Amino acid sequence: MLRFSLPICMIGTLMALTANSELGLWMARPALLIYLITQWPRQGLLAKGLQTVAVLLSLLVAVFHSDPLPILLDAWDRFCFFATFVSALGLLRVSAMRSRLIRDAGQVLIRQRPTWRYPTLSLGSALFGMIVNIGVLNLFGAMIQRSNSLKAAGGDRAIQAVRERRMIMAMLRGFSLAPLVSPLGVTLAVILSSMPQLSWSKLAPVAFPTAAIVFALGWALDWWLRPRHLTAPVVTRPSPEPLFRFIALALGITVLVFAVSLGLDVRLPVAVLIACPLSAVGWMAVQRRRLGGGTGVVRAVTLLGRHSRLIFGASRNEIAVLGGSAFLGGLLIPLVDQAWLGDLLIATGLHGAPAAVTAMLVVLLLAQVGLNPIVSVTLIAGLFADTHVIGLEPQVLAVALMSAWSLAMISSPFTAAMMVLAQLTGRSPYTLAWRWDGLFF
Repeated sequence: MLRFSLPICMIGTLMALTANSELGLWMARPALLIYLITQWPRQGLLAKGLQTVAVLLSLLVAVFHSDPLPILLDAWDRFCFFATFVSALGLLRVSAMRSRLIRDAGQVLIRQRPTWRYPTLSLGSALFGMIVNIGVLNLFGAMIQRSNSLKAAGGDRAIQAVRERRMIMAMLRGFSLAPLVSPLGVTLAVILSSMPQLSWSKLAPVAFPTAAIVFALGWALDWWLRPRHLTAPVVTRPSPEPLFRFIALALGITVLVFAVSLGLDVRLPVAVLIACPLSAVGWMAVQRRRLGGGTGVVRAVTLLGRHSRLIFGASRNEIAVLGGSAFLGGLLIPLVDQAWLGDLLIATGLHGAPAAVTAMLVVLLLAQVGLNPIVSVTLIAGLFADTHVIGLEPQVLAVALMSAWSLAMISSPFTAAMMVLAQLTGRSPYTLAWRWDGLFF
């Protein structure tokens, strides 16, 4: 049943979002429940904790609220949407991780001269992160470890250690730009679903300059802290052609997302649900063509069907955490008197710009004790969907939350990104987050 439960949820959710189908909703709702029940034994602690809290809160709403069913169903539909969103990105990630183009383009980024290694790795990680998501850290991290051998460092362990630190930090900081710049990312989906008056075109003029400042600061700091007494061996740079091909592919997928959004008159996160699976099948079909004649589409679909249990099972924690956070937000937000909350914040002086700064600090502080930004950003964005009650333009609060999410990725030892890098480097996540990246943060 696992093999079909999540695909049924995805199809039903798309039917509901694009055709306003009640049947689609009732296809998605039970299918997602079956998926979560079957995946429960293999989920992580945070995923199980969020779902437990969600069940308890649902019981409280059912018992004490006069009309709980609309609230519960709306919250569950949010869960279905984000389960579908994560699954759509997961299909694209599967195609990417099977692609030789990804590995070849990654080698171009890794094998750069020290002067240009930071900008290429940082911007490359942001670009790859749009398509591969957190898989880019596994991919590039493994490449960095292999390329940074003692032989490559000229037999000097000091050079080897410095190269590892600079490349790992460039990769992590670049990946952390994705919440600010990626139109395909989870961060944008959370913000736009909670603040429907916004669109990507309204956020980009604020988010992109913010990301540029973060990138420039990281590059300047890398250059300022570079070791001046060590002479690294000369690196032979490979042809940039694979990187150019990947950039064209990433732009093509992004253009397809915007084309679907405009053509079907749907919001950008809904367009991602359509464009990313289509791109994944198309990309995999091109890879399958090499095995013989034909378009490769049948082979690609067959491969996805044969391995669907593993493909959809691999997203269990992301679906539970992101969907569970959206579900909690859907339950809590209708129960809070937002006008009263706005008046309270104004009375305490937390309105306008200080409110945005406070929201950032709340997300960051909670991240330092292990609460994923998905949870805190979802709740804050939902509670202040109408930002004018606290004297703030919605773009400002939205980009403040996106920035906090980005900063949490480089500063919290408990994020998935930091856990992946700790495993790859054999170092403590506290060392990576607070010692290696503390000054930059």
